[in-house]
Amino acid sequence: MSWADLEPLVQPIEHALIIPTGSPVDPFPEAPGRLRVLDRPLAQVQAAAVAQVGLKLVKEPPADRSYLVISDRTWVTSAALRCLLDACAGQPGRLRVSDADFLAGTSPLQDLAAPGLYEVAVLPAGPPSLDRAPPLDVDLHLEDAKLPTLHPRMQHVARPIRLGAAMVHQLDHWSHLVRVNQLALAARALSEKAAWDRSPWWRKVWRAMGVLLRARSLNGYALGRALCEIGRDVDIHPTATVEVSVLGDGVKIGPHAVVRASVLGDGAVIDDHASVNVSVVGAQAHVGRFAMVNLATLLPRAWVSWCNGTQASIIGEEAFIAWGATLLDLSFGGPIKVQHRGARVDSGQHFLGVAIGHRAVLAHDVKINYGVAVPCDAVLVAGADGLLRAWGDAPTGVPCRVQEGVAMAVKRRTPTG
Repeated sequence: MSWADLEPLVQPIEHALIIPTGSPVDPFPEAPGRLRVLDRPLAQVQAAAVAQVGLKLVKEPPADRSYLVISDRTWVTSAALRCLLDACAGQPGRLRVSDADFLAGTSPLQDLAAPGLYEVAVLPAGPPSLDRAPPLDVDLHLEDAKLPTLHPRMQHVARPIRLGAAMVHQLDHWSHLVRVNQLALAARALSEKAAWDRSPWWRKVWRAMGVLLRARSLNGYALGRALCEIGRDVDIHPTATVEVSVLGDGVKIGPHAVVRASVLGDGAVIDDHASVNVSVVGAQAHVGRFAMVNLATLLPRAWVSWCNGTQASIIGEEAFIAWGATLLDLSFGGPIKVQHRGARVDSGQHFLGVAIGHRAVLAHDVKINYGVAVPCDAVLVAGADGLLRAWGDAPTGVPCRVQEGVAMAVKRRTPTG
């Protein structure tokens, strides 16, 4: 018998299992695996992360060896899975993050069993119960993010943000869909940076030459366009600004539109003069003329017309927001309150928009307060106060105002001595 004939003391992890939780995220009724991250169902994102660390996704736990488990409501990058697998070294362990700033910025509203303890673990052979793995502190190698310059009256919004290629987050509230899509955009960029840093010099030269050839210029805007991933049959108007983004097949971007650091799904349309920044616009979604989408997620076939900004919000599938609607997103007082598990609770955030359910409609002049979730299929119209329905008997050539739907002459006050 040789050493090669002996079974290793620790067998390598080869399989992964997604365990269901049955936890929909209000106002969206679908199972967690159908929630979308960078315009892909979470289940597909999880499967891709598992494949990237060399594991096979199975439907039943292996009977004779350890395996990886992830709950269906947990977003986790492949880099984070690799950190866990390296830390476990084949032994059982459940991912626990102890980075205080990362937890301060992401923990609110997550239904975690303990601070920083996520539903990702290496389990021994047997049933897929997360309680069978002891908590294991895993270093995700996070780094401080550079915060933008804010107006002094907005400094209360700024908080330390820790980011990296390795990140994890549980999806328990609609605000988490907004946050996870932001984290996923950051993780994608930082993964590219890490890959660049690891590359040998000759590969860096090759990639740099490819970017320069695409840009045909040293102009920063041209280089930003060259750093985009662009699908087939994409139509970008020559006057549009498109930088460091991913554009799916059939995307259309109109005159003077701006798209920066965003992901646009197949068939997405960005009309002229619209602005999309650090956002996800789902397949066949539409951002109308002059509309602004910032740090937000539009699900497939959503339509956002010009309104008073769409920031830090999630807009459901086939939802429609008409011209002149207002979606508030910034509290100058206490942290924003939201509905969660049947109670009104503190979100831990001062900057948070709204959630608009699938197929919901917001008409002109509707105003939605920050932190509010509008249910699926809702149709919301503005009040009739001040709306002219008929001219009536009011005179012309003198000032009038609308009262009870008709025009009425403004009564002038007589001067008093």
